Amino acid sequence: MKYSLFLGCTIPARSRNYELSARAIAARLDIEFVDIEEFSCCGFPLEASDEMGAILLGAMNLCLAEERGLDICALCSACASMLTKTAYRLDNDKRLKEQINKELSKIGKEYKGEVKVKHFARILLEDIGLERIKKEIKQDLKGL
Repeated sequence: MKYSLFLGCTIPARSRNYELSARAIAARLDIEFVDIEEFSCCGFPLEASDEMGAILLGAMNLCLAEERGLDICALCSACASMLTKTAYRLDNDKRLKEQINKELSKIGKEYKGEVKVKHFARILLEDIGLERIKKEIKQDLKGL
């Protein structure tokens, strides 16, 4: 199982421990994370003041994963939500998709709608499953 790891702006700045834990868990469960250095902010902080700018930022990130044929694993719930919402809007609004792709073409990108976004917890639950996770437990913390 292989995903592009989307850290956004919050994880590296404030939650490095979460990133390190997620990477260790992923390695243990045979999830390969690919780092895409060109990823930027998901657009969430911009959404209230510049909706189109936020969608454009999200779309650019989606394109970067699409170009590599990878789905996105987001650690931040705001990033997962924003990227999922951006993909949904582009996939369901032809006019918006045309507008965004016109802007993306200026940097040689095009959103095609071939990428999925999942939060890390969702990957653990839906793709790995609780039974596999239970098998990996080395020290039971019951009673703490």
